[in-house]
Amino acid sequence: MSDFYLKYADEAESIDNLYDKKEEIIIDEEGGEVIILVPDLSKPLFANIDVIGTIYEPQPDPLPEPPPEPVAYDGWFVNVRVVSGENAEPLEPFSIDPQPYPMRVWG
Repeated sequence: MSDFYLKYADEAESIDNLYDKKEEIIIDEEGGEVIILVPDLSKPLFANIDVIGTIYEPQPDPLPEPPPEPVAYDGWFVNVRVVSGENAEPLEPFSIDPQPYPMRVWG
């Protein structure tokens, strides 16, 4: 069992990396059929996916009046726990050290 803290450019990139693909037929401009691969959200590649989403920089404590606008870190964050039989190799390019980002861990 291994835990991965992942940072993607956006939600779409995370979905593309974390879910199996299915064929979908679309009609092109000339009326012909084209088969494309799209993420199948009913078939995750990992049993334990924890979508964090956007993470914001910590606010000062105590908050000044008026409180500052939240500032988001770049990226879309997801935690994955890889268990026996799952291939972690596709996650490695997106793996980050969870610091300085606030961390949410598996219980």
